[in-house]
Amino acid sequence: MSEPEDREDRALRERLAALRDDAPGPDFQALLHRRLVEAGPPTPASGWDAVRDFWRRRAPVLWPAVGIAMGVATFLVLGAVRGTPGVPETEAPGMAELERPGTQVPVSKVAVIKLDFTADVAVEQADFQVSLPEGLSFWADGEELPLRSYQWTQPLSAGSNVIPIAVRGQRPGRYLVTALARAGDQRIEHDVVLEVTGG
Repeated sequence: MSEPEDREDRALRERLAALRDDAPGPDFQALLHRRLVEAGPPTPASGWDAVRDFWRRRAPVLWPAVGIAMGVATFLVLGAVRGTPGVPETEAPGMAELERPGTQVPVSKVAVIKLDFTADVAVEQADFQVSLPEGLSFWADGEELPLRSYQWTQPLSAGSNVIPIAVRGQRPGRYLVTALARAGDQRIEHDVVLEVTGG
């Protein structure tokens, strides 16, 4: 060690040796008791302090439990609010399809339904079939055709292929027109709801 460090070290030791340990006197306990009684009970902590202290001590267990409870509550509330979509049991599946008409036409007019079959690539040969329910009939050259179903074969080009079908309603109501296309092992089906009005 260098000279200044030795001096500082000696001075520190002398000061530490000079320190005395004052032991409490014989009346220390009675004096402390008297002072505590004079001071009175401590002021109670506020409600928030008690809550904060409670959460601080039990945080490792309570925070995960609160998180799980909130997740379950959110799941139950959203499940109750959204409900389960679907068709009521009293309603037949076919009835739900007829609720929203795609086209409306008066009984006295011919409706042209445009079926759009889209192909990613050109197809040399595709088989088509259009089926009409009772109450609708195919219409061509100003005459009603006696067919309920019509089938034909034609090629499809890549992209959109619009096929017009002329039909006429015999009486007011909603009808489901079904169109089917087959190319190889692929099958595409279109359903169109036609509403015939009495005008």
